[in-house]
Amino acid sequence: MTRPSHLKSACGLMAAAAILSAAPADAVTITASFAPIRITARPGELVTSSYSLKVAAGEPSAHFKADIQDWWRSEDGRQSFYAAAGSLGRSCGKWVAASPREAAVGGGDTLQVRLTITVPPDTKAGGYWCALTVDEVPEPLAATPEGVGVRFLASVSTGIYIYVGTIERGLEILSVDIAADRAVFRVQNTGNTPVPVEGRLEFLRAGDDKPVAVAELPRNILLTEPIATGIYSVDLPPTSALPTGHYVVRLLLDIGADHYIGAQRELDLHRVTPGAADRH
Repeated sequence: MTRPSHLKSACGLMAAAAILSAAPADAVTITASFAPIRITARPGELVTSSYSLKVAAGEPSAHFKADIQDWWRSEDGRQSFYAAAGSLGRSCGKWVAASPREAAVGGGDTLQVRLTITVPPDTKAGGYWCALTVDEVPEPLAATPEGVGVRFLASVSTGIYIYVGTIERGLEILSVDIAADRAVFRVQNTGNTPVPVEGRLEFLRAGDDKPVAVAELPRNILLTEPIATGIYSVDLPPTSALPTGHYVVRLLLDIGADHYIGAQRELDLHRVTPGAADRH
């Protein structure tokens, strides 16, 4: 089951979904926390949390529906997939009860979704995850004017991560390559929990300890299933900082452990100076 592409991530992105409506209307302006919900719990424990969404003052009343789903990403991170809670082995979706599941919120008011999480007593150690999605839905008793237009409905997805027992963070770097003007690396999650993947790519001259150029890698989340590998890429520094030459390329990744994960290789870079092709 694939949700529309406007929901790129369950880590906290808001989007507006367009539907055909009887009259043109703007999207309701809302504010919400996009930070993932992270909870540490023990087997058999009951814990609570909450999620808030506010409709801006002066906006008309809007109707919202909360849902708990499983989610995962394609290997390149460009697409997210959603399925019924409990579809994945590491899902915490069936542990989470959201209340209210559906409610109307007036302008200036806040929707407070209470999350009650019951961890099964036989839960094995590791990290579990699911997504809370809050969708704006058409008012059930709204009148239907004449005409055809477009109405925009707000939608927010936020990741829920629950950590049980001993957490083992592990990552293996499978490859580091250069393709055109981008560095591409592939990694595999070898632990028992989702891990953040961020860090930097350093370019050094052979025999030097100080890099001549650095490319910062944006933060990503790498799950343990159903796809435990990730392919990430980053633009190379400009040719003025990183010209054609022979380099030692060092990849350093931070996954929230007590040490960095690293790999390095030597390679020859062949860069094209911007505008050079136009001079020939």
